[in-house]
Amino acid sequence: MGSATHLTDYVETLLTAYRVDRAHARQVADHALTLFDALNQNRSSDARVLVEAGALLHNVGLTTDPPEHHLVGRDIVLRHAPGDATDHLIIAAIVALHRRKPRFQIEPTVLCLNKRSRKLALQLAAIVRVADGFDYSQTQTTTIQVLSRNGRLSLVATGPHAAVDSERALAKADLWERVIGPRPEIVVQSEGTVVEEVAGEDEPADRLPYWYASGAVPFAELGRIVLRRQIRRLQQTARAVRDDETIEAVHDLRVATRRIRAALRLLSPVAPVKTARQATVAVRTLARQAGATRDRDVLLHDMTGRDMSGLEPVIEAIRAERMAAHAELVNYLSAKQYERELRALAQLACVNEGWDNRPRVRDHAGSMLYAHYEALRSYDRDGLPEDEASLHAMRIAGKRLRYALELVSDIVGERLGDLLQPLIDFQDHLGALNDISVARGLLAPHTDHAPAAVAGYLAAREAEWAVLRQELPECWNVLASSTYRNHLLTVIGDL
Repeated sequence: MGSATHLTDYVETLLTAYRVDRAHARQVADHALTLFDALNQNRSSDARVLVEAGALLHNVGLTTDPPEHHLVGRDIVLRHAPGDATDHLIIAAIVALHRRKPRFQIEPTVLCLNKRSRKLALQLAAIVRVADGFDYSQTQTTTIQVLSRNGRLSLVATGPHAAVDSERALAKADLWERVIGPRPEIVVQSEGTVVEEVAGEDEPADRLPYWYASGAVPFAELGRIVLRRQIRRLQQTARAVRDDETIEAVHDLRVATRRIRAALRLLSPVAPVKTARQATVAVRTLARQAGATRDRDVLLHDMTGRDMSGLEPVIEAIRAERMAAHAELVNYLSAKQYERELRALAQLACVNEGWDNRPRVRDHAGSMLYAHYEALRSYDRDGLPEDEASLHAMRIAGKRLRYALELVSDIVGERLGDLLQPLIDFQDHLGALNDISVARGLLAPHTDHAPAAVAGYLAAREAEWAVLRQELPECWNVLASSTYRNHLLTVIGDL
């Protein structure tokens, strides 16, 4: 790691810039050091410096976004991190995991660390979670002392709010139990009145603006923040896919892969070329794996929802294909290859090295948005295309415009809804048309199982296709209107 002096200066800079409550930060840091020393008598001094830094900065995002300050705080730590120093990634992981459920399996700063550093980051985060609990009252009145270290850490907590603070500390020892050992045993010795309820963290009266919600922010910085959000979403959906509790899980996974691919494509002018290309290939492979399951989910949902007799043999055949495709998808998500690819993607999102941080959002986003709009408009040549291949290509162009708009959503704000909703309506129609086209292909090998039933089902879908195609121009006219175009240009001008 870097020098202790450098890290101290780094922490001091962030404490000042983001108006951190120093009294609470210092109290949590002192508790964290007490716990660390009790657990790690032979641990290197480097780890001790890191746990103190993480504890001091755990609330660094509170003045910017109180509800999500653990994630915003992580982004702040990474924003100011020099190069790819592992110690800054560990500090960012501590900040990200200090509150709510410690879902480290989805946290990019954890995913991009090697096994040794990951283990250290989780242990230090577990310590800071408990230390933070010991000042839940925000009064800095609870002190802790170590009684014993034999197998299970025993502590004495003293102070007027010790009971409440200790209860909170134990509640936040969930990660401790997973990566360190049994939760600490706490003996409470209250002084004076024990307060049963406390307010916890107060929201700051004067909040700082989101630094990335500006056209002046580096395009690369905004892109890394967006990628970190999307990686968390990807991992959330991947866990749901493994459980297979709902058909929407695979859909959500597929959408997550699309958003990451779109972000990587949009960020190509500023992203590390080789790493971004490898990440794109990996995410495309995952999307393809998910597509085989999702297409059959959509077809099965539609077929089983219709009152049509004779389809049972076909439904069973499609269901068997779906189960096989899902098993293959789960195997892929559980493979070492996916773990390596995910780590590389997380490193791309968390490490500044290799990115071109000079161009600003306003230097790229305006031309990017309008180019995507023009690409979509190009399919209208005195009318929308009739062939399915062109409609499918138009659907992809619409998705790309949508994802480009979403990339700058933090800057555009509520005005984005006026641009997105007409696009979503148009996409929904094109998506329904595409579902019918996919159904034809999936049913083709199974026609012999129930020829009459399949023919009747496809006839019903073709009738729906005709209605959807007839309604499509009405949706398109909103997107093609001068009102929509002028609104888009206004947003671009304000970046």
